[in-house]
Amino acid sequence: MQKVKRKSNENDTGSPNKKKFTPNKIKGDSDQVEDGKNNKFKKNFNDKSKVPNKFGKPNFSKDQGKGGKGKPFSKDLSKGGKGKPFFKDQNKGGHGKPNFSKDQTNGEKPKWSEMKKEKKELRLVRRKAKATAEVFEVSHKAKMLAAQIQRKVVKAEFRMQSCKELHGVLKGHYKSIALTHDLSRVIQVLLKYAPDDIKTDVTEELLDLMVQMVQSKYGQHAVKRILKYGTEFIRHEVLKRFFGHIVSLATHTISAPVLDYAYGEFATKKEKCHMQQEFYGDIYKNTKDDKVKTLSDTYKESPEMKTAILQACKANIQKILDKNLHDGELFHSVLYDYIRECSAEDRVELISTLSSYIVPLSNSLPGANAASICVWQGTNKDKKTILKVVKEHAVPLSKHKTGYRLLVAIFDSVDDTVLVKKAIVSTLASSLKDIAKDHWGNMTLHWLVKPKDSGAFHPSFIKFLEEGAKSGTSKKDAEIRVSELREAILPALKKDMESDPEFWLSSKTNMLLTVAVLSIDSTKEILEALAKVICKPDWLITVNGKELLAVEDAGIHMCLKKLAILDKDKDGNTLGEAISEHLEDETIKLWLPTNRGCFFLLKLIESNKDTIASALKKKVKSHVSTLKGQTSEGAKHLLQIVQKK
Repeated sequence: MQKVKRKSNENDTGSPNKKKFTPNKIKGDSDQVEDGKNNKFKKNFNDKSKVPNKFGKPNFSKDQGKGGKGKPFSKDLSKGGKGKPFFKDQNKGGHGKPNFSKDQTNGEKPKWSEMKKEKKELRLVRRKAKATAEVFEVSHKAKMLAAQIQRKVVKAEFRMQSCKELHGVLKGHYKSIALTHDLSRVIQVLLKYAPDDIKTDVTEELLDLMVQMVQSKYGQHAVKRILKYGTEFIRHEVLKRFFGHIVSLATHTISAPVLDYAYGEFATKKEKCHMQQEFYGDIYKNTKDDKVKTLSDTYKESPEMKTAILQACKANIQKILDKNLHDGELFHSVLYDYIRECSAEDRVELISTLSSYIVPLSNSLPGANAASICVWQGTNKDKKTILKVVKEHAVPLSKHKTGYRLLVAIFDSVDDTVLVKKAIVSTLASSLKDIAKDHWGNMTLHWLVKPKDSGAFHPSFIKFLEEGAKSGTSKKDAEIRVSELREAILPALKKDMESDPEFWLSSKTNMLLTVAVLSIDSTKEILEALAKVICKPDWLITVNGKELLAVEDAGIHMCLKKLAILDKDKDGNTLGEAISEHLEDETIKLWLPTNRGCFFLLKLIESNKDTIASALKKKVKSHVSTLKGQTSEGAKHLLQIVQKK
């Protein structure tokens, strides 16, 4: 860029903007001379250390900033003057921070509370400008009332009065505000705190807008409130509005969770069937058939419709999978119906797709059943993928009320036991107590130790697994698979029972697992540890906030009798022998007045050989007088055995 020289009148001293730029001479720089006409410097290029940096800051001396004769810019260099400096004004967004001085702010800091107040007022002015005065006043009043209703410390009468006032303000306008980001929250407040008659009025006004609301980012929350806090009549009216739109709602990212919430928590059995029917084809979109319970019922009377119905169902399932909305119970129910009825080719394709989604499928009962089919009928590649996914979620799945069924199906049908032990069983063995505390976790461990135990598993579940295993691809002998998996978990359980017997005798579920372990393998050390805890006078448990002798608890008493029965077929190392060594008079005095305590002693005497039975009788005989004073059935039977020669 070509520089333009600015002419200056040297004799004009009256104008402050025409003062010459006269910096002080630096000591030792005798070659730097000022040229008065063009205000340029001659430089001594032989001395490189004294050459000013072309892009650096001016090196002013201390005297230049104190108002001396040589100061670079005078105070009168005002904006737009002829003597304006070459660089940009920093206060106008140029480089560097604004250079405010105390003189500019009168030496006072800004008051933030006043600034916030001004901003709030400006915001209100802008909103008034956008909306009419009437709409603005209504929305402002509604928000103020909603804020009062939501307060935690509010009297019930005041809250009720505020709800009625708020309803009066918004009545007739609910449809227009239901999808807005701010006033939709006001509706949610009413639906939570208002009386039933107001909730009904609000819902009736919004019923025609229900499908749009459930798909709205803001309106969906009001629909949840209607379902959660509404009456039974209101809930079923909302569900009726969903009919005809079930598939579109199930494939929408916002509405799918709300629909599943309604299906799982509030829908009746009939309504659930009607919801599922819409996935079977458009013929059920507007009309429902009460006779159709499952997918196979749709083509029972007209088999020629089977292909078309299965194709329609497959297309709807694929839509949901494409959107990654595979975590709903409604979808799981439809999927379980379809995977049982589809062709072998379609099933192979579907299992390959579902193998990576196997964990979220296990969140519901139909989903866990569908996941079990994937395990049974999947290829080896599919099974490896399933094990890889399950490995990271083994502990949470084992403690889930339906997820544990997936793990049991894997234990019962996967032939690659080495991979199963590495991926799942080793993880479970490292968290034994954490898993055993949970009922479902305990069931998972129980299956590894003693599969198909009728004392722990329901017959229908055992039958379901047996039928699934028959239809699957497993080839390994069941007994070999069971023994290989058992050897991975049994040593860890035995070691823990020996080190902490009190934990394994603390509840019915834990004791059932203890019985299962001892029925497979027991050692003298484990029996000794268990007997010491059983014979303690202070072996108590807490039931409904009250302390109770553990022997008197129904569940523990049943398990103790099962432990005693295990002694029947043993020659040595029995629980009766260990108890006879550690049973003290103090404990006998506590057991004899109880019916269940007497029955436990009776079962020990009956299950053990004569030598051990005689030792137990001898300990009880010293308390015959106490036993004679009891009227319970257990005491009468025990007295007969003790006095019998």
